[in-house]
Amino acid sequence: MIKKSRRFLTPLLSATSIFVEYLYTRCVYACPTLKGYFLNVELEYVGIIFMIFIGFLSIMRKDDLVLLFLSLGVGAEIFLLGYQVYHGVYCVYCLIFGGILMLQFLMHYKKEKWKLIVCLIVIGLSVFGFLFKGGPAPSYAQTGQEKLISTFGEGKIIVRLYTDYFCGPCKALEPEVEPIIKELVSSNTIQLTFIDTPFFKYSALYARYFLYAINANKRSLDYAFSVRNALIEASNSKLDTPEKLESHLQSKGIKLNKFNPNPIFEVFTRYIREDKINSTPTCVILKEEKKEMYVGGKEIVDALKGLQKK
Repeated sequence: MIKKSRRFLTPLLSATSIFVEYLYTRCVYACPTLKGYFLNVELEYVGIIFMIFIGFLSIMRKDDLVLLFLSLGVGAEIFLLGYQVYHGVYCVYCLIFGGILMLQFLMHYKKEKWKLIVCLIVIGLSVFGFLFKGGPAPSYAQTGQEKLISTFGEGKIIVRLYTDYFCGPCKALEPEVEPIIKELVSSNTIQLTFIDTPFFKYSALYARYFLYAINANKRSLDYAFSVRNALIEASNSKLDTPEKLESHLQSKGIKLNKFNPNPIFEVFTRYIREDKINSTPTCVILKEEKKEMYVGGKEIVDALKGLQKK
């Protein structure tokens, strides 16, 4: 009975894990900041390939091979769990994936093979730890410090909005918060700082050009939103070089005033760490010495609406 259930449940759980990894790649609700690579392949794709392989072996009734690879996978998951605990940054998708893998492992565990299993777990832990590359919160280049040009408004309530041009939920959020933020800034209710996070491959490039653009027209919030909308269009078109990005922005009538943004990136990095940003979009609101954090589009919109004067 257990054997029959195992052959049905193992592929089903593998499919569930693949769906979880799909949600991770699509950044449903919010984009996690924990990123990693194994043999230069992003972990989410490693997980998808691994679970396809496990599902295939199970369908082919290769139970011994399934146990072998699941044991290696348990070693890898032990490393990743320890990595998250060490850095204090947790990825919900990763934890769900690890839980499913552990369940599959327990379904296939054979007591008489415990010595082999322990050896495989140690091998998986060691090899994965050696070949893994990643980090919980990439940082910008750091030198010096100067006043942020991505700050707007003179209100007493401090708002820091963390987004990424390649994050799906962030893109969806922009048109919703734009009129709310404009009203809050114009009424001197808030002092808003846009902080573009460097969590995707070309995020830092886009953040740099956002600063170049608003440096050409400082203190104009309308212009800042126009630039951000243009950059979101560019990310949708997968523009990945400075030349392509400049051409796109110029076609939108956006001027650039280049400068060294590293001092501003240093401040961004400090805030990202200070606010413990684990996903985007995230909004941090400091009001009367009290800090509150909101994650995901709905939470952020509701929080900002709550600041509007009645």
